[in-house]
Amino acid sequence: MSLLSICLLVVVIPSIAANAVMFWYAKNSLSNFNSVYRASENLSEVFSTIDTYREHLAHVYEMPTFYGDETLKGLLEHTGQMIEFMKRYDEVYSFTQPNLEEQLSAAADDLKEYDEEKEKEE
Repeated sequence: MSLLSICLLVVVIPSIAANAVMFWYAKNSLSNFNSVYRASENLSEVFSTIDTYREHLAHVYEMPTFYGDETLKGLLEHTGQMIEFMKRYDEVYSFTQPNLEEQLSAAADDLKEYDEEKEKEE
């Protein structure tokens, strides 16, 4: 073997090894990012569902039939506490939903419209 071939082997073999390590690191980093993204999506969906539930429960509580019911009042307070607890993790679920507050407001409006339509039917 010539001196040039030996020099090229000395340079190429560590380069291939370094590229393999970098490829492995990038692959693992992207899979971790994907897991965080999915978790964030799921958490935002859970939060949105609970907030919509709270709005619906508040609407039911305000109905003349149920107004002042201690059980519903306690359930409404507990739901509010759960939402406050979940707001501590704002950074996680807002990672994928930067306009989450707007979406929650729109979902609450949709629920009110649905309830009004249901009342008109009855």
